[in-house]
Amino acid sequence: MKVSVIIVSYNCKAFLDYCIQSVIKALNNIDGEIIVFDNSSLDGTVEFIESKNYNLRLIKSENNIGFSKANNSAAKFAKGEFLFFLNPDTIIPEDIFHQFFKFKLDDLGIFGFRMIDGKGNFLKESKRNLPNIKIILKKLLGFDGKYYSSLGELDSGSVDVLCGANMIIKNSIYKKVGGFNEEYFMFGEDIEICYETKKIGMNNFYSATSTLVHFKGESTKNDINYLKNFYGAMRIYFKNIFSSNQFLLTTILLISKLLILFKSIMPKKQIVEIKTEKNILIGEKPINKLNDLFGEISLVNEIDSSQDRCNIIFDSNYLSFKQIISHVDNLQNGKKIKFWFLPEDYSYVIGSSGMNHKGNIIF
Repeated sequence: MKVSVIIVSYNCKAFLDYCIQSVIKALNNIDGEIIVFDNSSLDGTVEFIESKNYNLRLIKSENNIGFSKANNSAAKFAKGEFLFFLNPDTIIPEDIFHQFFKFKLDDLGIFGFRMIDGKGNFLKESKRNLPNIKIILKKLLGFDGKYYSSLGELDSGSVDVLCGANMIIKNSIYKKVGGFNEEYFMFGEDIEICYETKKIGMNNFYSATSTLVHFKGESTKNDINYLKNFYGAMRIYFKNIFSSNQFLLTTILLISKLLILFKSIMPKKQIVEIKTEKNILIGEKPINKLNDLFGEISLVNEIDSSQDRCNIIFDSNYLSFKQIISHVDNLQNGKKIKFWFLPEDYSYVIGSSGMNHKGNIIF
């Protein structure tokens, strides 16, 4: 078998379902499999996915064991030569594996593609540098510094760190480095595994030949536990990679706790709703249920790139996932557009989200 797609899910059943639909299309004519590890979701994810009768392995955990342990547990069942770790709140183009298999790198460690969010904004975590002590301290204090790679967004080349939301690694290399470090519950594990592949002489590679949408944050709740996991990951990484010096570790811990306290009491940003002038469905037939949600909808076969201040609804039965991603990528450009995504069975509609907010789901 060529590739095993591993998706860890938690309380995001619609996004997971839409992700699976895109993966199934991408695996057409590819010898591959899909493994979903559900981290004890409370929103009916397991029952919802089981009702769809997809050809996949669904692993049901009794507890939320975190991102690292869940991926490692799922990988034990993987038969593929390559493992593709993919977040549930993503959609991928149909040709993504064909693009990947064009690359012939004998020393390939980890491979990742360009990512945009649900509004079309490039996600800088697609390509990062390995954080050193100075970069870690700056990041903790809110300064990016040299945290992100200087490689151009639309270029392809070697980088230090790829993102765990979209990460391809040879199964044998994954086993050689011991998989994800399970000290991390969530965040930081992708940085450390990239460090481990580089340490054994492998080359990590970022590719802009394909783009995927990462709606971002749909399976995480931005609360005190989120902050503890996010800032706590920095301390684990520092301890494992740089130093066990207790004074420095205590300093990092204190800075982290102060930031957690500060961030937890800061007022949350309010989402400003876009007042739209029109609603546009890109498809070949009207969908009556949508009129109850949006009002009057214009049906079009192609989209005018000059559109602004509107809802744009993508029908996945009419457009390919590659076309949908391309529209999101190209139409953004600072415009006030909200994108909506319809699955094949029209059972729900997903509203686009930026990197700081969760998307809308209407069943």
